[in-house]
Amino acid sequence: MRTSDRKWVIGLTAVSLICLVLNFTFYPTGSVPPAQENQSSASLAQKDLPSVSFRTMLEENEGMEDLVKQSIAAAAEINPDRKTNPVQSLSELYPFLDYSVTCMPWNIMQNERYKNFATMCDQSILYLYWLFDQPLECLKKEDLFYPSLQYLKPVYTWLSTYNNSWRDFLDTKASWKPEYCDMLAKDPTWHLDQGWYESRDHWTTFNEFFSRKLSSASVRPVSGKDDSTVVVSPADSLPQGVWQIDQDGRFEADPIQTEQGVTIKDSTFVTVEQLLGEPGADYAPLFHGGRLTHTYLNYDDYHRYHSPVSGTVKAVYIIPYANAVGGVVYWDPQKQLYVLSSSSLSWQCCETRGVLLIETDHGMAALIPVGMGQVSSVNFVERIQPGARIEKGDEVGYFLFGGSDCVMLFEEKAGFTLTAPAGGSGSYSDGYAHIFCNEEYGRFAG
Repeated sequence: MRTSDRKWVIGLTAVSLICLVLNFTFYPTGSVPPAQENQSSASLAQKDLPSVSFRTMLEENEGMEDLVKQSIAAAAEINPDRKTNPVQSLSELYPFLDYSVTCMPWNIMQNERYKNFATMCDQSILYLYWLFDQPLECLKKEDLFYPSLQYLKPVYTWLSTYNNSWRDFLDTKASWKPEYCDMLAKDPTWHLDQGWYESRDHWTTFNEFFSRKLSSASVRPVSGKDDSTVVVSPADSLPQGVWQIDQDGRFEADPIQTEQGVTIKDSTFVTVEQLLGEPGADYAPLFHGGRLTHTYLNYDDYHRYHSPVSGTVKAVYIIPYANAVGGVVYWDPQKQLYVLSSSSLSWQCCETRGVLLIETDHGMAALIPVGMGQVSSVNFVERIQPGARIEKGDEVGYFLFGGSDCVMLFEEKAGFTLTAPAGGSGSYSDGYAHIFCNEEYGRFAG
């Protein structure tokens, strides 16, 4: 890895923090919230408690404890309401961490204000990212994606372990009960009543539910199946736009802004080489002068991804980095919500991501599934190997719990244009309507 690339990785890499919960009843310093019905933190070995490893991280890195206290204090000044910001000191953080890694995504705390599961999860997951995503003056001169704690190596390294602890719990049978499925079926955002998915008998853990399969290919018919100029959406998702890649392989990451237009982070340039990583170095020049697009998956979307084009697999690999939040988190005092600004680019380079390179009739194409937030598990199905022929609409992989993103790259000669319909609203729509997997997403010039 070149020195400049190494600085980029260190500057951008961050991890997931599964923090949970906007609607958290405050518990006195040093106490642990009452155990949920599924499992309590007491079932974890003492050495495995997140609070223990967090204390160790602070002890091994001089000055880190002071930075953590600064970030928590800055967050408390912005949002002093303990109903939505329960952790306002370092001592209050420890029991919260131990408690959260053995909870379901929705049951750390409840709040009648949030009417659906997606909003509850969204606020729960964004909370601790926000707590560790406060811009600190002393970090503004560092070569970081954003001058906050989560982009410091000791913190994001610890957060990876924390994140994996919660993911491991969601892989156990303790994480799933039939009544959970009944509960989610009542939430229309999950569409569990549409006949789209396999039998619920296949789900014995939360992650099996989250990575659920379709009941049949017919529920996601492939648009333009025999027309190679039609590019289909790789997932149920919200398109975020299209970007021009210049002849040097650079594309401009737009400024990150709040919904009110306030700039949080200035624009910057990113390269295809950074996005594809070292394993894709030989392919990166093919995309110089081409186009990039990406599309966002929310928590309640179908989380398997499909090939947007037909062709031959040239390369497939995983880039295992720590997971950042996927943008910048801020507190919206009007909405009383934590908001993730993620429609821009560049943050994908510091995420765990997969790369699938496909040779098509219109040149090389790349599908890059990106794990956002607490998602650190990006998986390709076994049959996706170099030399394999895949057809447009074929399932190629899946994510585990959390929000996710799919990036696509196309060569200049393909003449790609985005045809996904406009519409939609909310923090993640960026002006485009929600689109189903295998629906038309764009077209090649022919």
